[in-house]
Amino acid sequence: MDKMKIYLIGMPASGKSVLGKKLAEKLNMEFIDMDSYIEKKMTLFIDEIFNMYGEEYFRALETKTLEEFMNLDNVIISTGGGVIKNKKHKELMNGLCVFLDVPLDEIEKRVKKSDTIRPLLEVKTVYDLYNERKELYEFFTDLKVSNLDINKAIDEICEAIK
Repeated sequence: MDKMKIYLIGMPASGKSVLGKKLAEKLNMEFIDMDSYIEKKMTLFIDEIFNMYGEEYFRALETKTLEEFMNLDNVIISTGGGVIKNKKHKELMNGLCVFLDVPLDEIEKRVKKSDTIRPLLEVKTVYDLYNERKELYEFFTDLKVSNLDINKAIDEICEAIK
């Protein structure tokens, strides 16, 4: 497979990182978790960045990070759930944008089970967040895949990029 870049977008807990790692293995591509990348660079956790500097600062970090990623090839990038809040990011995400679609009740279950601190879900419900972002996800999406069954989702993505 020559030059390819896949961006995974979706709600918090939609499985972007888990699916991204497995998909990268299957396609023999590099995997980058954007939030982890930002955390390493800042030597702070996402929730700490939000608490110390605010959401706007964090979104600016996302923009800078996407600019850095533009020159990469053969990579799967799991984005933060809110990367779509800046429409300009669509131009920076120069690859296939895959929206991982998961029913909101399932996302709620995953969030409750997860140890990850999700700053925006401390102040908003999953439903509020989705309703705010729904049109933006649609704007960014090249391919929509249900991620209730991770193996099926991976197969669907592989099929689409053939």
